[in-house]
Amino acid sequence: MIGPRTKILVIAAVAAGVLGFGSARADDTADRAAIETLWDSYEAASVAGDAEGWLALWDAEGIQMPPGIPARRIDSIAEGLADRWAERPPRTMSIRPIDIEIAGDWAFARGNYDVTTVIDGTDVTMEGKFLTILKRQDDGSFRIYRDCFNANAE
Repeated sequence: MIGPRTKILVIAAVAAGVLGFGSARADDTADRAAIETLWDSYEAASVAGDAEGWLALWDAEGIQMPPGIPARRIDSIAEGLADRWAERPPRTMSIRPIDIEIAGDWAFARGNYDVTTVIDGTDVTMEGKFLTILKRQDDGSFRIYRDCFNANAE
């Protein structure tokens, strides 16, 4: 005989499975590799000044949360991005994920980055950390949904 407590636990477990909570995908390794490739594309597009390629890495509802200014939607970032990058593109960029966790149609990545750009004729390198939430798209790929980053203390 199954007791009332066991019934509740079984119902909760079934509901969690139906809703996708806690279910590990068989292809988490492939998802992690795809997210690492996304970061490679992010680096390459940034250094090349490829605004269109960089914007393609973002979900349509993407929000970036840079330090020292209010959060901004990806559509507002898109306005004038190519011109801003033409004036001062990053020279180098390295994104090093430490953690990539997959939770169904969501993932998060945490890591470190460094970017070098030229300011007033001098190379300036900024090192920092990031925490990014990624959202699975209809085609199965992940795109950046929320991105928060800040520089390490100098």
